[in-house]
Amino acid sequence: MADTVLVLGGSYFVGRKLVEFLAESGYAVTVLNRGTRPLSVEGVQQICCDRNDGGGMKKALAGKAFDYVIDVSWQDVSWVEKLCDALSFESVKKLVFISSSAVYDVERLQIPFAESDALAENKCWTFYGKGKIDAEKYYADILKDKQTELVMVRPPYIYGEYNYAQRESLIFRQLMEDKPVVIPASNPRLQFIYTEDLAAIVECLLKSETGKVSVFNVGNRTAVTSKEWVEVCAKVAGKVPEILEADYETLGRTVRDFYPFFDYDNVLEVSKINGIISRETDFEEGLKKSFAWFLENRGNIVFKENVDKNLYEMIAELSV
Repeated sequence: MADTVLVLGGSYFVGRKLVEFLAESGYAVTVLNRGTRPLSVEGVQQICCDRNDGGGMKKALAGKAFDYVIDVSWQDVSWVEKLCDALSFESVKKLVFISSSAVYDVERLQIPFAESDALAENKCWTFYGKGKIDAEKYYADILKDKQTELVMVRPPYIYGEYNYAQRESLIFRQLMEDKPVVIPASNPRLQFIYTEDLAAIVECLLKSETGKVSVFNVGNRTAVTSKEWVEVCAKVAGKVPEILEADYETLGRTVRDFYPFFDYDNVLEVSKINGIISRETDFEEGLKKSFAWFLENRGNIVFKENVDKNLYEMIAELSV
């Protein structure tokens, strides 16, 4: 009999890839989400419910039992509280929470950030990082007296198919329109992980001996600079990039006004997870797949008007 998995989320980006991977690996997958995006994964069951609705969550999960639970769709700690209040943990062997590298005290730490390093709200991620920290703590507290094991996974930047956020898609668009790409003059280092690699890691951790509470950084073994990232994007798109380096503060901008990442070196120590599973998709190969998906889905990607406005104003200013 197949192991049962409840995935919170499942129709968007990381959740969608995870659901596909688990279903293909033989798990009986149930997705809980609002049902706003069509779910077309064969054999996957769907529960439509708003995680912010505590009463609705209790009704939706009443009488249901799962071997594993994976929380991908976290919004804030209240969503975690409502899930824990509604879910019966009697059958749950392991709960996996997809956390983030945003939890680290990046303003005081040196790279690479290790699982044992200090956590703190920081000026880059602000409430997002603080919310992840709070969610990790809540899960650890609520599960300490239960049989369920807790695994917290902290990825850096995630890329791949189903990514409707304007990260690599912003670069691909600029390249395909033969327009410059603007990066911070500091050329920060970026660490990535391909969505399918993340899904494979999560599936491996479900079956691995991880202990009562465990934390794993995940990501490619080697980080790249912002310029190198753009150059690989350009290579898979068959383009020669025009890269403009901006001292954006002198132009009266913040980094997120024109660029999809924060201006700091986001690099994690990943030797712990590599001792369990060493899978890593070649960066160029992963971006090839991302680019193919972009070409097929470009019309569904919403590019932010304020980012475009700042970006094109900066291009004009830098090109003088």
